[in-house]
Amino acid sequence: MEKEMIKIVDVDGVEREVELVSILEGKDEKGKYLVYTKGETQKSGNKILYIAKIIVGKEGYVLRNITDDDEWMDVKKLMSEIVSN
Repeated sequence: MEKEMIKIVDVDGVEREVELVSILEGKDEKGKYLVYTKGETQKSGNKILYIAKIIVGKEGYVLRNITDDDEWMDVKKLMSEIVSN
């Protein structure tokens, strides 16, 4: 499977190319989440994944950190559904 690379701009304004892993969408359509990796691995060899909430802004899409515990639980459920299918 070919890697799909996308460009994001971090909080410091630096543009980075990252690998798109998935886009998660809640059933209630309240949240869309970008799952991506920077190609980093843990000592165990597993890839490090990053997840950010996708917000539609004036100039396109904006990524935000997930800070709400209930929202994190919803994201974890979405990820569990993918893994179990």
